[in-house]
Amino acid sequence: MVGPKYGDFHIQRNWTQSGIVILELAQDSDIVLRLAVQEFVPNTEELESDDTRGNKMYSIPWAIANPEEATQEIRHYLHHCMGYYLDTILDKSNHLVWDIFYWVVKLLRLPQPNKFLFDVIRLWVACRFLEGRWRCVGLNTLGAESLSHCYGTEQIVQVPPFVNYQMASIFTEKILQPLRIKVLKQLQDLFLANKKGNWFTITLSVFVLLHNYERQCQFHRDFARRRGFLVRFVEMPIINAIQSGAKTILAYFHYACKGQRPFSLDHDWNTDEAKKMAHLDDEQIAFLEHYRIRIQNNVHLQTVSQTHDYEEEYWFVGQMFDSKWSPRQTNEHSLPA
Repeated sequence: MVGPKYGDFHIQRNWTQSGIVILELAQDSDIVLRLAVQEFVPNTEELESDDTRGNKMYSIPWAIANPEEATQEIRHYLHHCMGYYLDTILDKSNHLVWDIFYWVVKLLRLPQPNKFLFDVIRLWVACRFLEGRWRCVGLNTLGAESLSHCYGTEQIVQVPPFVNYQMASIFTEKILQPLRIKVLKQLQDLFLANKKGNWFTITLSVFVLLHNYERQCQFHRDFARRRGFLVRFVEMPIINAIQSGAKTILAYFHYACKGQRPFSLDHDWNTDEAKKMAHLDDEQIAFLEHYRIRIQNNVHLQTVSQTHDYEEEYWFVGQMFDSKWSPRQTNEHSLPA
């Protein structure tokens, strides 16, 4: 054993004498992730392995040189790229989504920023790391120009397959898993504290987390479509886990609304009952009153969660605004494409 098991770092490598090379990578922004990699000699069995894009896994036999240092680089990258990911991925003309994220960012820019919301956004951005689109952007590509991508048409220089696999392992094990546990624990604490001053933060965070579930379902649907599978989702255990998590979060959220209907047109924030649910300032109330009009004018948002089209926009977040919410009946097995 020479390292952690994730990413096959525990396997002893027969390193060559070529030395360390810095591989420069980017995804949805121009911010560059720099990883130190080193060439090795794969064994005979490894030479037969394929990746999901039709390339030999070890066709470019380079690996991340040090998983701990790579993890630190990825954390540094995540910290500095969050705003760029939001600007690149989110549609600013979609006010139902953008306005919520805008409020989150606004609260992060206060003299005393909301640390919980900071972690929520970090989780949302880090989940995008697993959705592909990574490319080599530096002068040294280790010969990756020759790689094929039978499922895509974009003209990019792909990440060498084994390095790509190791990156995904670090994203999952060292970034997403700890962050997910931390965020859900903090959200649970906010719910259990039962303080009206937490309601606005809870609402923003629940929306972002449910929107993240939507993005993940969209990614898995696109994955199945690109590869020509005859089902909507290939990895149904992942989709089932998403559904389970969403139902739990939604149940807590609607309980936190204390029987109020804060997004209905007849809701009055000046009543004693409303003030017992949430402590809001005038700007927050004005935002919510304007936002609920957008909700009521969007029929798709109000009805889409009655279907099994889990990849559709608003399938998850729309359930926040259902005053008669109950857990949706979902399929455990994938439907035909």
